[in-house]
Amino acid sequence: MLRYVEAAEKIEKIAVILVPGMSMTEAQWLIHNEDKNWIWNEAAIGAMNVRPDGPYSYLNNMVTMGAGAKAVGVQDWNSYEVTEEVNGFAASEWVHQLTGMRQTEGLLHPGLHRLNQKNDQGTHRARVGDFGQLLQEAGVVRKVYGHSDTLEERVRYASLLALDRSGTVAGEITQSVRAKEGSPYGMEMDVDFLINKLSTIGDEQSSFFVIEWGDLYRLYDQMHYMEEKHFQSEWARQLMRLQSFVEQARREVDQLWMISPMMNKQAYDEKQQLAPVFYWGQKKAGYLTSNTTRQDYLLSSIDMVPTLLRSFHLSSESYSGNEVIQERVGDVDKSSVFEAVNEIVLIYKSRASVLSTYITCLVVALLGAAVYGSFGTKKRRTWRYITRLILLSALWSPFWFLALSVIVKTIGISGFVLGLIASSLLCGYVVEKGSEKPIFWIGICTFLLITVDVILGSAFMQRSYLGYDPIIGARYYGIGNEFAGVYVISAIMVISPLVDVRRKKQSILLMTALFTCVLVILGKNSLGTNAGATLSAGLAFAFFFYRMFTKKWSWRFLIIVAVSSLGTLCLFLYMLQLTGEQTHIGMAFDRLLNGDVRYIADTIQRKAAMNIKIFRHSNWTQLFVTSYLLGAIILWRRRLQLKGQDKQLFLQTGVVASFALLLLNDSGVVAAATSMFCVVSAHYYWLSVNKEENNFAVGETINSSQAVED
Repeated sequence: MLRYVEAAEKIEKIAVILVPGMSMTEAQWLIHNEDKNWIWNEAAIGAMNVRPDGPYSYLNNMVTMGAGAKAVGVQDWNSYEVTEEVNGFAASEWVHQLTGMRQTEGLLHPGLHRLNQKNDQGTHRARVGDFGQLLQEAGVVRKVYGHSDTLEERVRYASLLALDRSGTVAGEITQSVRAKEGSPYGMEMDVDFLINKLSTIGDEQSSFFVIEWGDLYRLYDQMHYMEEKHFQSEWARQLMRLQSFVEQARREVDQLWMISPMMNKQAYDEKQQLAPVFYWGQKKAGYLTSNTTRQDYLLSSIDMVPTLLRSFHLSSESYSGNEVIQERVGDVDKSSVFEAVNEIVLIYKSRASVLSTYITCLVVALLGAAVYGSFGTKKRRTWRYITRLILLSALWSPFWFLALSVIVKTIGISGFVLGLIASSLLCGYVVEKGSEKPIFWIGICTFLLITVDVILGSAFMQRSYLGYDPIIGARYYGIGNEFAGVYVISAIMVISPLVDVRRKKQSILLMTALFTCVLVILGKNSLGTNAGATLSAGLAFAFFFYRMFTKKWSWRFLIIVAVSSLGTLCLFLYMLQLTGEQTHIGMAFDRLLNGDVRYIADTIQRKAAMNIKIFRHSNWTQLFVTSYLLGAIILWRRRLQLKGQDKQLFLQTGVVASFALLLLNDSGVVAAATSMFCVVSAHYYWLSVNKEENNFAVGETINSSQAVED
């Protein structure tokens, strides 16, 4: 059940202006066209991830914002005034037919029961109406104005942010829009009417206004029929009208939000899929962020309901989103926001092509290693050397994907790709020529870089092609699944050579310290915040120690070790969440301890669905299938039995870690692909080195025999 607390004595008057169709392009034009205008100087600005549970759409995005959780809409959803006609009936009569309730005032929503029923069947359990119900119980007046209607359809979605559980909220939709010749579809928002409504609401109780400013939506809907020059002129005029309204509205309320719930199609097609958010409150200027993203200038649409609840001094504990934070108050320069957004969009636009090419190259490298690494003749020696160089370069590539991420915006996509190739090849050549343990040095460099980056806030990872994307929005902070797989295997690369039977006690102490460090980095809520990777790494490390102390396999004992380790790891992971800001991991533990098993079941179901989706549609499937197929062949042919306990431990533990990552991560296919690639690559490198040594030894023996005969 949702809970609320008594409102403070201070009366709050808050308005939200929803501007569907506005993108970062319009936001930048408004600021730069009137860069000395007080309204933009006083505004705090941010970029919002508006991704819903289903595909992008104005309706789905608004349902998500109104529910405070990922959600989707239903067909024929709309708001109606009591006297409007719906399917040949008055709206009140249509609602009566569908629900059995007769409503004679306020806005009506005949599809609310279908909307909540549909989202109850999902894994996020989003419910529209709970937020409005909390406001109603706290005595907050709720009003909704405006629409985005076109000639062909009714578009009234603003009430999703204010209606209560019964599906009603006060408001006036049609009167907020007036007929106007020359405007898109002959209508435009009635500024005088809206300002009058904002100013005449009494100050005796708190009030919440939601205004759907549909002029920009109508303009973009009509754009394809308009002459280009006239469209640009009308576009600028509509933006200036919006600015004028915002200036007037700001004087009437205590807090004002201007939010784009959905960018226009042109911006969407150009991958400009972060929506602008402006806020005017007691503090002036600055930037918006939240603990949901932990990134400067970024917030999520699920943060709006918790933020508005706290603005009315109400509890937001039941929501997974976080209160929006206003940082760097007083800073009126907005350029850094647009620079950050442009960098995010640059990575997002080129991510698919860069990663698909990269993954294909890794697959070719593995297949080439499998072919040429299996031959032992002298004529194949050059090819084996080239194969080893390619394998080492491929193992270096995650390091350079991370290290070069901060200069992508400077050198461009082509420069990044060339830099990645050159750096990886150079480092591969250096460790091949200059070290007897190149795998160890690759592991320690990669391990240290990821560790330092995570400790310092994951600034490199947030802008890496192998990192997480704010537009995709699956993760905003910590360590993502791509690098989680690399990180776990790189840790094993570092730890395996430390096995020393002559100094076993010292080796165990050192390895235990490194294992603990890895688990803390992966699992702490202020660091990696990756539960699946933490559990996977812990299971891999438990297996590592098991193989250190036992020479014979015992499946019964191995299962006991795995189960007891998993229980210990869950307890350790819970302890890592006890201090600092709460994350999705901490929330999951809280729900579990409160007996909410359904929340955990929904989480598991989402993880499984995500893995299936990735396997069916992602480029990572190529690498996953190739690396696992080659790994299976290696196991079947018993090629894991290379010389040296350290190599055997690395390969066996790496396979266990990869399988654990596959089963325990929400994007396990990705983590499993990167981790198994590292394992198989290391195996083929060592196999090639062994063949070279064997060929060299055979050659020396033959030469010695010939010398004796002579």
